Order: sequence, then structure tokens, then C-alpha cells
Amino acid sequence: MELPPLSVPATTVNRKDRLPEEYVSDEEDFLGYEEEDFHGYEDEPTMYEDACNNDEDASEPSDECDSIQEESDDVEEEQSSGGPRRSNRVNKGVPPERYSATSKFACPQPVEPRSYKEATTGAESAKWIAAMKDELVSHEENKTWNLVKLPPGKKAIGCRWIYKRKLDEHGRLSSYKARLVAQGHSQRFGLDYDEVFAPVAKQVTFRTLLTIASRRNMLVKHVDVKTAYLNGDLKETVYMKLPPGVAAEPDEVCLLRKSLYGLKQSAHMWNRKLDETLRQMGFTPADADPCLYVRRRGKNVAYILVYVDDMLVCTSSLEEYDDILETLNSNFQMTALGDVKQFLGIQVTRTKTGYCLNQQAYINRMVASFGMDQAKGSRIPMDPGYIQQKEEAERLPNNDKYQSLVGGLLYVSVHTRPDIGISASILGRRVSNPTVADWTEAKRTLRYLKATSGLQLQLGGGCGELEGFADADWAGNVSDRKSNSGFLFRLGGGIISWCARKQPCVSLSSTEAEYISLSESCQELMWLKKLMRDFGEPVKKPVCIFEDNQSCIKQLSQTSGKRSKHIDTKYHFVKDLHERKLIDVIYCPSEDMLADILTKPLSRVKLETLRDRIGLRSARDEEE
Repeated sequence: MELPPLSVPATTVNRKDRLPEEYVSDEEDFLGYEEEDFHGYEDEPTMYEDACNNDEDASEPSDECDSIQEESDDVEEEQSSGGPRRSNRVNKGVPPERYSATSKFACPQPVEPRSYKEATTGAESAKWIAAMKDELVSHEENKTWNLVKLPPGKKAIGCRWIYKRKLDEHGRLSSYKARLVAQGHSQRFGLDYDEVFAPVAKQVTFRTLLTIASRRNMLVKHVDVKTAYLNGDLKETVYMKLPPGVAAEPDEVCLLRKSLYGLKQSAHMWNRKLDETLRQMGFTPADADPCLYVRRRGKNVAYILVYVDDMLVCTSSLEEYDDILETLNSNFQMTALGDVKQFLGIQVTRTKTGYCLNQQAYINRMVASFGMDQAKGSRIPMDPGYIQQKEEAERLPNNDKYQSLVGGLLYVSVHTRPDIGISASILGRRVSNPTVADWTEAKRTLRYLKATSGLQLQLGGGCGELEGFADADWAGNVSDRKSNSGFLFRLGGGIISWCARKQPCVSLSSTEAEYISLSESCQELMWLKKLMRDFGEPVKKPVCIFEDNQSCIKQLSQTSGKRSKHIDTKYHFVKDLHERKLIDVIYCPSEDMLADILTKPLSRVKLETLRDRIGLRSARDEEE
């Protein structure tokens, strides 16, 4: 399996050969400008003439034209004193100072090769070739395929190389990665694949794990499985064409023995293989999240959180961690990354009181990708009056960029930034047919992230109990008059779960809107209690949920009347939880309602106040 040697041909192209002959002008001598009008050699109007004559009805020339005229007269006098001379400018070839702010946009950012040919003939070909060789060595060690003749009547799927520059937690280049990917889009269900489902860890589980680990002073280590998908055993018979760069007989193909990236069933096969291995090690999957594995041996407890090929190993001692890593290494090729510093693009920082999460590197890359490096930051993620505006008629001609931007905003809001949760939710409702106003607000949210990229979500490590906040913005959507729900839950003083969404039905009163939001928060609470049991954490009864609507609280102890009889039955299960004393709904003033930040766009002062209270602070504030 040898890759061909690098060969970069070079050639010189004549300038006139680049364009058709009719587009190439003849060389002429420049004779200067005429005195009266700013015309070229063939009376072609110039940019100066257009600038002076942009208002035909103007009675007096503008100051700009006067300055140009005076400057031109000076040039004419200088040129008339002698013949043509060579320029002696000392700044020849240096861009003007006025272009310094935008000059970097003229230099494209390095992009990954899109094909095998680009990778082997580009400026970084040596590094990409080394990465491809490393990938092929992994396939050879795992015995991923056998070279065979393609049987009659069988069809081989294609494959290609995918190239990626890997970045560290600070956004700096760390390595070059080449991945061989099968073109699974040509697979046929029932013949080439069957089951495809594979779970991934929930972000709430990730934040809860860090909170409990900080509370118990446990170690949290990050490990990675090298070429994870190659460890899955493939039960279907799949033929694949030879990868680019692999030498073999012309009529030979690859009979796959192991799962490969790109196959539809690869994730399922890898997850099943890992599950079997962890169960043999004494771990069992949690009831609340199948990607959280728990092992209890006496007083010692260990947790493993799995997200495809990334794992967090949480133990009470270094010896137990070494034992787990050694066992994993005997089954897979593991890379020990030490204390967790980055997980799924999230920067993780250990502090005296717990952990801090932020996505500054991801935000900076998103800002650069949309060309907003020089944009002015915003103090708020969304104009409070935007949601009250009637729908604009002017549509975006192409919504691809809008969808891409909103996708990035949703990713950030779900992981580390609840302060933009409602903004991302509102913008996400309009991805199918956005307007110019929607695009403007999406860019405002990005400018807000740019200005506040240093904010960190502080997870608690104290002994605080699980508690929730639920709120609603009644009829906040002008288009359909549906309400927005928002809730969050805190553990140990830091928030571990939050949600901002539009309610599925129209509420006839603010009480009904608050009641629906309270019901949705209780659904999340039931799952959180199950997750806490998996971690072995006691949950006091009842769990406190704070609500700022008195009528909603009274509704829990009253029978349905004429004003509430229409409320759907599914929302009344919160009343059952209250009667069983599983929850205790407590009134809190509206100014203390933390979930208000998740229901509607807020003014700057209130936004900053609630943002600080939910634990979104800068690193400097944490040190102080």
C-alpha cells in the first residue's frame, strides 16, 4: 500500500494566452490627461468624470471635483516640464494604509484538499501523504479488508479521502488527519445494511458529570479511540473499490471485514463493539443515558461518558484510571489526552469551585467564516422589538448562509450559551423562508457572540440541591400568537439544563402559558431525577421549582373551572406530581425569575443581570 511520489509540474503562461484575443488590448503609450475634461486616449469616460457628473442638475461643482481638478493641474504642470521619467516611489508595491483593515480578506484562509489529487500536489502534500499512510497502516493492522476478485453480479461501492486540519482547545493547528471514507450513499437497505442507530451522550449528562466530579473531587480524564469505526465487526458482505493511492491488480476490489467510516451501519457496529467491551469490564449503561457507563466496586465508583470515539473517564483515584485505560488499550488503540481540556469543541477549565465551559475558539472561527472579523460587537443578541414586528415581504434570494449561521448559533446555545437560547430558537423557526430582517438579526446575534466570546459557563461544585425555574412569554409571537416557554435547572449553584422553545398551542391566558411551561419543566425534572439516581446522588423530596405567576400556582390545588377546562390533559400531570409531593412550586418575583432570559429578547441591563446570575461570567470575574 504505497502512495505515488509527489510531482508538481510548473509552467509559464503567456499573458495574452489567458484570455480570448478580442479581450486583450494592444499596448499604447500613455500621454496624460487633457486640460478641460478627464478623458483617456480614446475619449473613454473615467472614474473621476463619473464622480464629478453624478448629479447633472448640480449648479456648482462639488468640493471633491475641485480637489481633483487642482491635483490634476499640478500633475499637468509637472509633466509638461520634461519628458517621460521612471517613477522613484519608495512605497511601490506596498498596499495603502487605508486597506490595512481589510487586506487580510484578500488572502484566503487555508482550506482542506477536496480530492486526492489536490492533497498530493499541493503545498502541504508531504503532510497529507504522511497522514494517508498513517490511515492505511491502521487499516492493515485492523485487517479491514481483503483484496479479492469482484464476483459476477456484485457491485462495489466507491470510496474517497477526507482531509481535516485538527485544532487544539485554543483553535491552533495540532495535526493533519486523512480519513478513508466509504461512499455509503450507494448502499441498499436490506442488502448492504440493516440497523444503523447509535446513541451519543447528552450535553446535560456531560455537565452533570463535571458537576458531580467537582463535588466529589474526582478525576476527569479524556481519552480517544484511534480509528474507532474500524473496530466494529461487519456482518454484511460489502465490496468496495480500491482507495486512491493503493496499488493492486486492475480487477481487484476490497472485501470489507470491518466497518469503515462512511458505511451506514458503521456507527451502530462500533457502538455495539464498545458496549460489549465495557460490559466485560464491569460497567453497565445508565437508565437515563445509555452513553453513560457506571461501575461500582465497594466504595469505589467510576464513570465513562461516550460520544462516538471520545470518552471521559471519571474515577476516584489515578490507580483506578490507569487500570481502566490499560484494559481499554488491550482492546483498542487508545490515546490518553490527560485531564479534560476540550470535549466536542468545548473548552473545559478546572477552577477552585468547579468547572468552566466556553466555546471561544468555535465562536471566533464562526465569526471569521462569515467575514465579520471587523464587525462591531453588539451588547444584546436580539432587538427586543424584532419579535413584535410583522413579517417582512422581502425574502433572501438564497437562504444557505442563513441556515448555516443559525445552525452554528443553535450549536453554541445548546452547549454553553443559554443567553442566546431564545434568539437561536426564534431565528431557527424561519430557516425555510427567511427575510432580510431575519438575516440582520442573525448577524446581530453573531456580533453579540463576538463581543462576549470570553464568557464562560460556570458549573457548580457545591452542595446545592437540584432546583428549577420555569417561565413563559404569553402570546409573544405576533405571527401566530403562540407563547414561548423557558426553563432551567441548577445543581450545586450552576445550571446543568435549560430550554427555550415555542409552545405547540395558543394559550388563552398568561396563566395557561405559565402552566404549560411548568409542565414542560416537570418532564425534564423527571428525567433529571433518573439521571441523578444513576450517579448515586440523592435527590430531596420535593424538588423546588420557582414560578412567578400566582394564578398558575393556585391552579395546582384547584379543580378545573370554566377558564381552565380546555387545557389539554397532558399538561395536568404536573398537578399529579404536586399532589404526590414530588415537586413544590414556589412563587418568586419576576425580577428574580432566572428563566426569563429564555423566554424573550431582553434589554441590555436586564440581560446582563440575569446572565451573571445564571453563571455566565468572564474568566477575570471568576478570578476575582
